[in-house]
Amino acid sequence: MSLHPARVTLRQLCHLGLPAPVLLPSLLPVLRELVPASHAGFFFCDERGGITNLYAERMLGPNAMAGFHDRHTNQQFRQQYLERVAARQPTSRRSVSEAELSGTYGREVLGPLGIAHLLYAIVRHQGQVLGQLSLYRGPQSPAFSADDEQALASVLHYLGQGLAVPSPALPRDPQDQAIEQALALLDAQGGELWADENWSRLIRLAHGNAIAPASALAERETLPGFVAAVMHTVLSAPQAVHQVVTSWGRFEFRRHAMRSASGDQATALLLSRLAAEPLRLAQGAAALGLSPQQREVAVLIARGHSNAEIASQLAVSTNTAAYHVKQVFARLGVHERSAIARVLGEASGGRSDA
Repeated sequence: MSLHPARVTLRQLCHLGLPAPVLLPSLLPVLRELVPASHAGFFFCDERGGITNLYAERMLGPNAMAGFHDRHTNQQFRQQYLERVAARQPTSRRSVSEAELSGTYGREVLGPLGIAHLLYAIVRHQGQVLGQLSLYRGPQSPAFSADDEQALASVLHYLGQGLAVPSPALPRDPQDQAIEQALALLDAQGGELWADENWSRLIRLAHGNAIAPASALAERETLPGFVAAVMHTVLSAPQAVHQVVTSWGRFEFRRHAMRSASGDQATALLLSRLAAEPLRLAQGAAALGLSPQQREVAVLIARGHSNAEIASQLAVSTNTAAYHVKQVFARLGVHERSAIARVLGEASGGRSDA
């Protein structure tokens, strides 16, 4: 039976050994290829069901998130999360009722995030609960099905392995490249004059703190200070590129001077999220449309593995590994192992699957 291409990419990503916060932004789009959804999020939780950190492709702003904590956490998340942890099945699904949509929670959380249908999974590693994965669909989409639930359940062991890696400080890598960007127009003090739809989410990741409803109110106070500090740095060295390394990965700020609509001097700040080299290689192999076997071999070659090491990784003979390597060379039109990394890197372009 052939494997779904997204499943192959998902497995590769989860075997890279990267910290969970760095992995999630690349992992969730691939997961949504396997189980179609409009967006997704992962919630790291403590034993009592409190959210200690989260990454979501759509996020409430700090004010709304703080309100979520004050009015909804115990009722809408904590209790239901603990019930899911205690359930025999790790996955569950539901659709939002009309009454729920018209209530406070619907108006303040579900509506702004475009959520009408939900698919949940409790992710574990070696028996330890890591948190909850949530997939979402909007009101114009069909409800999640039993097949969707089964597809998600079939990859939970990969997710458990990938998301169990802790978050050490990341080493600098000159081969990192921008795979996601946001733009904001700021005044000299860092006050926001205009921002695109990605800015609020990426600037919070670059800020580096854990993202959780309980800390959102404090974040509302500290985030402007962080932006102001970044502005001070980029204005003091206008030709430099300012980098920030956090548990969420590596971020880069570039300054572009311009004038606001009122004629005042303003700064356009381009914020880029950079991809770690292993992520780029896996994404490039997916974008090139290689077969599942070829993807795995191409990434292993690009990461410097010999034929013998590839054979060990894939549990095949050295002769079989050598055959697969030749197939990859032929498919990519290269003649040297060193060229594989370049081809995969050029093909990645921030895409998660073909």
